[in-house]
Amino acid sequence: MEVMLALVNGKVFIKGRLIKANLILSKRIEKITKEKPAVDNTIDCSGKIIIPGLIDPHVHFRDPGQTYKEDWTSGSKAAAHGGVTTVLDMPNNVPPITTPERLKEKIEIAKKKSIVNFGLYFGIGPNNLETLGEVKNIVCGYKMFMCKSTGDLLLTDVKKQEHAFETVSKTEKVLAVHAETPEINEAAMKNKIEDLPESYANTKPPESEIKAIEKALSMTKVHDTKLHVVHLTTAGGIELIKNAKMQGLDVTTETCPHYLFFTKTNMREKKAFLAMKPPLRTKKDQAALWSAISAGTIDMISTDHAPHTTEEKSQSVWSAPGGVPGVETRAGLMIDAVNKRLLSFERFVEICCENPAKRFDIKERGFIEAGFFADITVVDMKKHYTIKTDNLYTKCGWSPFEGFKLKGCPVMTISEGKIIMEDGVVL
Repeated sequence: MEVMLALVNGKVFIKGRLIKANLILSKRIEKITKEKPAVDNTIDCSGKIIIPGLIDPHVHFRDPGQTYKEDWTSGSKAAAHGGVTTVLDMPNNVPPITTPERLKEKIEIAKKKSIVNFGLYFGIGPNNLETLGEVKNIVCGYKMFMCKSTGDLLLTDVKKQEHAFETVSKTEKVLAVHAETPEINEAAMKNKIEDLPESYANTKPPESEIKAIEKALSMTKVHDTKLHVVHLTTAGGIELIKNAKMQGLDVTTETCPHYLFFTKTNMREKKAFLAMKPPLRTKKDQAALWSAISAGTIDMISTDHAPHTTEEKSQSVWSAPGGVPGVETRAGLMIDAVNKRLLSFERFVEICCENPAKRFDIKERGFIEAGFFADITVVDMKKHYTIKTDNLYTKCGWSPFEGFKLKGCPVMTISEGKIIMEDGVVL
């Protein structure tokens, strides 16, 4: 018999509004009621807000292949710490997940280690286009890199890109695209300034992203592919996606907290610890991202959680690997943004819970409804705290947001009816 858990006296986010209600949970949400539940295991959520478990649609947990940076145990604990109950993990492992055999091996590893729900992307390379359909029932989507990544995860040949868009369209899955243009980046590298960290951003200029998005949208239009543009950074890219949506194209996009809270000038101080691909942009681009979140052009906030060790990131910006951790800090940053009126609470839930569930067809999650899985995050909107590396669960041991003083955070994470984080401690 499943153990019942009741959350009482909190405000519950249901269908776009907060209502005073109690939840009765087992593995699934058994009941939403105003009555006092007759359940022994009861948690008083007075003064708290109860929302669906957060979904992070873009993480790199490095397992298998680079488990010295992160693995499914540490990564899923970091997720739970950040109020996240579902993660979608990218395929650029070592070796990359470009064969059905490697995909199945990774699924088994994640099943054994992860304390949160997960989905996996399948990587598209130049030599595996004929196998894409074989895995459609066991992936959350497909990932295409239009610029250099891990191993053979690079597709620059136009005919093969067209083939990929056409093939993925037939699977009815989402095609997530890393949109940068290698030729533009290579030309910009000729003007790099060796001892100026922010020059790193200038070697991956805005037009690199914009041209790649234009190309991806044109192929989407031809093949009716479900396109998802990952880690959007530019005002120009926002306009392209806005116009594509107005034309009826099936396109969504995401941005990440590091683009919302840092600009390229911050690299002067933090150097390679703020190096990522695509890079940080200007204040103008940053302002455009915030506006696009509120306007609905940007559909979700992912973290692109990409951990590397402090030793690796202590190298120069030209040698260090790109990427920053973020799966456990996103919620606090965005809740603090709600408190600062940078976005509404309703929009926060949409972009971090509901929209990822809808786009990636994550069934019976992302919403609080009777019968859905009991994936729940309890939020304290008033709690003041400082992000400290010592309190984080990621194996990489650092955060670009170290020292940020925030108001509001997850105080409990429940995965399928089981409490996996309480008051900042993963259980």
